[in-house]
Amino acid sequence: MLLRVDPQRSTPLFTQLADAVRTEIVAGRARPGDRLPSARDVAASLDVNLHTVLHAYQVLRDEG
Repeated sequence: MLLRVDPQRSTPLFTQLADAVRTEIVAGRARPGDRLPSARDVAASLDVNLHTVLHAYQVLRDEG
């Protein structure tokens, strides 16, 4: 799963991450039941705070 964020955008990073996951789902590259990459791995690969990724994941979980 390829997730990208742009720190220069005014959109919060957690929102960008949640949007990137939604895009992967809509494109068919992620399916219901697939596991998301670990928050630590995403945070490390994107050089963002772990809590930012956890916040994005929580938003997605709350959406169902």
